[in-house]
Amino acid sequence: MQISAYSAAIAVVFSACSAALAAPIPSHPDHPNDPDFNLQWSLHNTGQVIAGIAGTPGADIDLLAAWVIHPGGGNVIVAIVGTGVNPHLEFSQRLLRGFVSPGVGGDPFSTLDTASNGTHVAGIIAAGANNAAGIVGVNPFVKILPVRVIDGTASSPAFIADGIIWAVDNGATIIAIPIRLASSSSALADAIAYAAANDVLCVAPTGRSNELGVAFPAAYDGCIAVASTTNTDQRAPFSNYGHEVDLAAPGQGIYSTTQDDGYDFEPIPSGQSATALVAGVASLIRSYAPQLSATEVRQILKDSANDLGDNGWDQFFGAGRVNARKALEQTPPPALRIAWETGVPLTILPNGTSTAVVVIANEADTLDPTSPELTYRILPDGTEISHPLTNLGGDRFAVPFPALPCHTEIEFYITATGDSGTTVSDPPRAPVRIHTTTTISTQVVFHDDFESDMGWQSQVVGSPATGEWVRVDPVGTFTGTTPVQPEYDASTNEKTMCAVTGQHTSGSIGQNDVDGGPVSLTTPTIILATDEAEISYWRWVFSQSGNIDALIAEFSLDDGASWFVVEQATSTAGWQRHKFLLSDFPEAVGDELRIRFTIGDVDNDSLTEAAIDEVLVEAIRCDQVPGDYNADGVVDQSDYAVLAPCIAGPAQAILDPTCNFFDAAGNNTVDLRDVSTFLTQITG
Repeated sequence: MQISAYSAAIAVVFSACSAALAAPIPSHPDHPNDPDFNLQWSLHNTGQVIAGIAGTPGADIDLLAAWVIHPGGGNVIVAIVGTGVNPHLEFSQRLLRGFVSPGVGGDPFSTLDTASNGTHVAGIIAAGANNAAGIVGVNPFVKILPVRVIDGTASSPAFIADGIIWAVDNGATIIAIPIRLASSSSALADAIAYAAANDVLCVAPTGRSNELGVAFPAAYDGCIAVASTTNTDQRAPFSNYGHEVDLAAPGQGIYSTTQDDGYDFEPIPSGQSATALVAGVASLIRSYAPQLSATEVRQILKDSANDLGDNGWDQFFGAGRVNARKALEQTPPPALRIAWETGVPLTILPNGTSTAVVVIANEADTLDPTSPELTYRILPDGTEISHPLTNLGGDRFAVPFPALPCHTEIEFYITATGDSGTTVSDPPRAPVRIHTTTTISTQVVFHDDFESDMGWQSQVVGSPATGEWVRVDPVGTFTGTTPVQPEYDASTNEKTMCAVTGQHTSGSIGQNDVDGGPVSLTTPTIILATDEAEISYWRWVFSQSGNIDALIAEFSLDDGASWFVVEQATSTAGWQRHKFLLSDFPEAVGDELRIRFTIGDVDNDSLTEAAIDEVLVEAIRCDQVPGDYNADGVVDQSDYAVLAPCIAGPAQAILDPTCNFFDAAGNNTVDLRDVSTFLTQITG
């Protein structure tokens, strides 16, 4: 491509103005405006000097030319299985709620980075582009799923296997595993095989000990083994080699994001950067061509690599250095591209008025506008039902979710066919992969993560006692190796507070546990404007006396006049979540809710501790009040604010599908006739 055409294409790919594009490095106009882009030689090597060594121009993944073909997309989730990921400003809005493998040290609910590795990898893959800050990622729109299987540097194959399986089950289609193990493990081998069987691509480094023998999990057949190269296209001096090597990628002197919202070169090159680059390029391919299988993506990566070393495959570079441009050039576009305007709906309203919109764009084929349809199945054993989508004009289609009873779970997918007869689906390869959603209309009535004082009442309800409930950042205690009081709360990441029975500060571990009592912790009065609600909480219980000293959870709907027992929880393995519906207790009547947790050690003969966190009350509004458009249980001016934008003349319900909800007359027009119900309710 000529320089002038190349510059124009980049300007189209990125929406920033041309002056901003050219500002940071005058000698290279064809780049994003991120000020540290020149340090990212792995993306665009112009001969920059890195650590005193001048690079070889072109010894990079050719990312700028790749972005001309496809700038990336947010329809892919990349899991990073390792030390966790901090929410850096470069990608925090695309960092999903992740997972901590059971048994890993540290906070069992925190996916924050314990050793900087995961945040470094995330920046290489996903840092934002043209935000005038720091660096860019290979796919600036991709979503990151943090999976912590390491506390600092300690882990086990079983923990890593847990993380891989969880990532597969929670939507990842690419898994970066910047981990090197010296020996195989049946659990880890099975996890990699599970990912491959579910069409998920795993990527891992060959190792960093400069020796023959590829580390695990990279050595498994189901994983792409990535060797590391320098800015002069040489093998990085630490990179392991062997017959399992698949690809190479830049892996020494790589600049990326740090734990503290900053940027730096990786402190100890280990192959994690090369792994991240290959995972990033794989995410470009999968976002551009979602119809491709993991096996097909892997083959494209290898077929399009720049051959290094001996001709063809060799044990040092595999098929060669990954090349994003050549990979996308060899990637066939989908026949049609299906995208959800506001994301796949996780819940839908039970009355059939939920409005979701998909955009179905022509790519290699031309859409047959009569073909798009929704196929759904009511779980657990319903038959498949299909309905055509409603064309809203152009390439936008409304998805007609059915009216179903509350708490109904359905599986669904979208299909569309081109003029040539090729059918595509969302998710790709449906019905092998499928979306799920649940019918429910909820509103948070009460939520306490104990980060602030919301007025709970702590009291001794029996004999004099120690271990009265307090709101604290808990200090963990142990009997032998068994945890007695939690060290961490049950909230994710930065939150620290919860309610515990006493706080151990010094002396023996039982000095501040529950003795005597019982002691109780009770919410303030919560006014419910609904007959149905779901109540959930996280609880910790430890008692050496088995079933005798249990944590009793109760609720009242008449402000404490009468109480109903929800559960009697005995010793549990760490934090556990419990939830229940008010409808489970039909004899309970009223709308003044209180929740109470009680535990005692009446005989004073054992270690007894309890903790509570993340108490949530959600009103369930399955039978919505007519005119209550914002589903808050009250018909008032706030409902009119929801309605007003749709009163805009003929066919507004067609122009804006969210207005269908207000089209009571069913004539594709929202006007004053359609607000009669609302007016009746608000004046009544």
